[in-house]
Amino acid sequence: MRVLIPIDGGADCREAIRFVNSRKDWLESEKPQIELLYVQRPYIEHPTEEGDFDIQSWYYDDKIKAVFEDMAEDIATLPENVIKTSKIGHPAKVIAEYSREIGADLVIMGARGLSALRNLYLGSVSLGTIARAACPVLVCREHYTPRDENLRIGIAVDGSGFGDLCTKFAIQNKGLFGKNATFEVIYVHASEEVVPREFLDKGVLEVDKLLPKYEKEEFLGAIESPLAQLKAAGLEAKAVELRGSLQTTLTKYADENLNMVVMGSHGKGRISSLVFGSSTRAMVASCRMPIFIVPGEDK
Repeated sequence: MRVLIPIDGGADCREAIRFVNSRKDWLESEKPQIELLYVQRPYIEHPTEEGDFDIQSWYYDDKIKAVFEDMAEDIATLPENVIKTSKIGHPAKVIAEYSREIGADLVIMGARGLSALRNLYLGSVSLGTIARAACPVLVCREHYTPRDENLRIGIAVDGSGFGDLCTKFAIQNKGLFGKNATFEVIYVHASEEVVPREFLDKGVLEVDKLLPKYEKEEFLGAIESPLAQLKAAGLEAKAVELRGSLQTTLTKYADENLNMVVMGSHGKGRISSLVFGSSTRAMVASCRMPIFIVPGEDK
């Protein structure tokens, strides 16, 4: 397994390293190839004289050297065969492109805990990476990395194919979550339900009577396959039914009951509860727990 950890010297990327180090059994059994990637943004001033090209080169070299030296103590905690790489460019674009180039199986990165309305950093780096990456991306938060070996994992489903994709990922990488990790398949009903098209010709009283049954069928349909797959893999799993906005309800539930959330980058369910750019963006920006974002198979 090949794991890419983007670094920039900040506290959030150090949290990503701490998460990797907390997975002791996984490190020993999987022996993943870990690579650290520092992406230096392009020099903002354009050289006007020939000699300035050398100055620009020194600028990059000094910045790159400073980041790796500043993080030397953190890097020393990783396995000895860790690879250190530096690139120049826009971080989100370079991280995603380089992860494809090396065939990374996972990208584990930090993210600052900004709100959904102030996610300029998230929008340019963490969310930009998620939007482009072909492999799952784990977003870690400072101070909220779980230290327990066995984690409590929530898999968010919405009735689309992403439920199965997230479940498949969890099963294939179960060692990452601990030998005795527990899983919850979580479905969130939107607080303001959209009346199904087939109910439009019915009266209010009839709709009120039929809607609960419809919602229950929708819930069971969304959790059935993921729950069966987890149990078939010998993993402890249960279904959880919630109601409210995905961002508020799932974030609160995760903070109180889970160590990590696994969710898809896009969603195509009736409620569209996992549409990237809205709910996924809000979840990544606001949830304190680490979040694994699993991309679609077409990426």
